[in-house]
Amino acid sequence: EESKYKSGTALAVYRGHAPSAPVWSVAFAPSGYYFASAGADATARLWTTDRTVPVRLLSGHSSANVNCVSWHPNCNYVITGSDDKTARLWDIQTGRTVRLMTGCHGGVHQAQISPGGQYAAIADHTGIVYLWDLGTGKKITEFRPNLSENRAGLPATNSMIHALRFSACGSALAAGGDDCC
Repeated sequence: EESKYKSGTALAVYRGHAPSAPVWSVAFAPSGYYFASAGADATARLWTTDRTVPVRLLSGHSSANVNCVSWHPNCNYVITGSDDKTARLWDIQTGRTVRLMTGCHGGVHQAQISPGGQYAAIADHTGIVYLWDLGTGKKITEFRPNLSENRAGLPATNSMIHALRFSACGSALAAGGDDCC
């Protein structure tokens, strides 16, 4: 039986970020038709699977690096994080920022929305994870790395979080990074 997938061949190439700007993050909407990208041109972009050019430009971060993008479970919003030390919740229909989350100590490297859509977890370059209530726009708490558990012996400033995910029920949050934990 011949495979329906061609080995090593892209089905489509999507262009729209600045020509010399790397794309740091991509994420499909839970519904599948839309996806978003974040790049080193200070923007995130919305795409559809049937068009190879962006359908929406999300512009507002003040740093060149928009490091991450993730979808709200209702598919109406995306969250982005940037080296400007902020995360933004965007309305995908208007392209406007509906929540600006400030107060991170370092650039935002990861941002995830809980499965119920009420909370956002944001991790900065210093290894701190912040929990935000999206309904009120207020920071709830900060989770700081425990240096006594840092098996790599790295200071807190070198404990960047590279992976951040909520459990399916939304009651737990897992994080992993440079501290080897």
